[in-house]
Amino acid sequence: MMAVVKLPATEQLLSRTALRLRLSALGKLFSKLVLWFAAIAAVALLSSRLGGLLPREWFRFEWIVAVPLAGLLVALATSRRPAPSDVAHLVDREAGCKDLFLTAAMIRDNPSAFAPVVCEQAEATAPKIQPARLVPFRWFPGARNMALALAVLAAGVAWLPQLDPLRMQQSRDAQVQQAKKLIESKKITELRAAELKEKGDAMKQQVEQALAKLDKTLKEMKPRETAENAKKLNQEAQAVSDLWKKNTADLPKIADNLERAAQEFGEREQAQEMKQMLDKLKKGDASSLKQAIEEAKKKMEQIAAMPEGAEKKREAEKLARELAKMSNQMRDQLGAKGANEALQRALEQLGMAKDKAAAKDALQAAADSLNLSKEELENLAQKFGDANNLEEALQNIAKAKQLNDAGKLDGAEAAGAKTMEDYEKLYKELMAKNGMGQGEGDGEGDGEGDGDGDGNGKGKSGKNPGIGNGGTVGEDPTAKTAMKDEKDKAKMGAGKLLMQWKEEGVGETGQKAADYQEAVRAVKEGVAEAIRNERIPPGYHGSIQKYFDRLPEKAK
Repeated sequence: MMAVVKLPATEQLLSRTALRLRLSALGKLFSKLVLWFAAIAAVALLSSRLGGLLPREWFRFEWIVAVPLAGLLVALATSRRPAPSDVAHLVDREAGCKDLFLTAAMIRDNPSAFAPVVCEQAEATAPKIQPARLVPFRWFPGARNMALALAVLAAGVAWLPQLDPLRMQQSRDAQVQQAKKLIESKKITELRAAELKEKGDAMKQQVEQALAKLDKTLKEMKPRETAENAKKLNQEAQAVSDLWKKNTADLPKIADNLERAAQEFGEREQAQEMKQMLDKLKKGDASSLKQAIEEAKKKMEQIAAMPEGAEKKREAEKLARELAKMSNQMRDQLGAKGANEALQRALEQLGMAKDKAAAKDALQAAADSLNLSKEELENLAQKFGDANNLEEALQNIAKAKQLNDAGKLDGAEAAGAKTMEDYEKLYKELMAKNGMGQGEGDGEGDGEGDGDGDGNGKGKSGKNPGIGNGGTVGEDPTAKTAMKDEKDKAKMGAGKLLMQWKEEGVGETGQKAADYQEAVRAVKEGVAEAIRNERIPPGYHGSIQKYFDRLPEKAK
């Protein structure tokens, strides 16, 4: 058995020639592919710019880079290494060696009797042959053609006008804008949901802490320490009053419009149903309104599962009308801005679902918006509930102050009280037990008090005479304040001051009296509205209303 012949110089020549041969073939293929892809791209560009058949967004300057990149990738994927026999034959042909290297390559692994002679001759000839002369790189023509093709594409992108005879690009632009709007609306829903949860939880915690602190203070009251008790009650009243104002900052408008909303909702049956929903909402229960929104959400899910057709379109339009009606009520009558905005987004997203491509995302976004509207209503109900609890707390503080002034306030008696209703019931019983009135008399009693407003006044007439504390509700007389004189924002008369009448010459007495009576009546009618507009805590309502009720309607 003969040994394998080693041919280092021959192998090096064939290897270098094979590499250059492959690179040359790759370059030629790459150049051809780029020209082909450039031609296809030019046709696509013309169809987009002149006919609007393809999206305009596809054709940008950075898109031109994709043409040579695609040509390179395809060339690399399709090129193959040349066979050794082909390389040897190329060397023999270009070097004029009459199949010397082809024979050497074939008998290298299968030596024969004359193999040493052939191999020796090949080894002697190989160093004299330069692979660069056998396979020269002629890159300039291909590079030039590719550069010209890409330059033409760039010029087309830069200067070719955009025409849209079939309005296809206009339709695509509308879809793009709708998709952007859908994304933005979904983001708004997510941010508002997070904000609502954070603020709602914070306010709820503040109310719970304030009521817990008040509960502790009331249980610490001692009958013989009236001065210390009064100081603590004033501090608690101020804290609860401030929290009440903060909690009800956006509730007055809603409270004013609740009854009108029920009257204007629609037919008698619908109006009664809405009234019941709103009454529950005022008490802190939004379950009925949330159920109405949940039913709308279920209808939306059913519509999404329906096959495309006229029936699906009719049901979607019907649901859109219902949502629009509900949204208008929350905007115009309820004043629930957050819930209304969430419903409006759901309505817009439901409209976006008409596009088949965006239908799934749009319906999901609309469902999320409906969920947010339920959370908005829950937050609103929580505010109403907190406001009711804080109002009860202020009323209980007022009763506690009356009991304290009479020396009858004992925290030990409140050991079993856990809620503000428990305190209300307890203080009513204690006031009745000690012969203290719980309401204002129907007559006009004159108060008899000591000092500058801190004494007790007793009504002399009326069906329910009672003893009232002359102190201020919710304030500490010793506390320093930064008050400044300002004119009241509420309108108290039809452009005139009650205590100042200017006239030129001699007027008619009857006319003056009539004007005065009309002004006084206008003031009395506007007191309740003024109290709500200025967000006066409940503890002050009675005193303010009583003052204006006592204004004489006849000028003295």
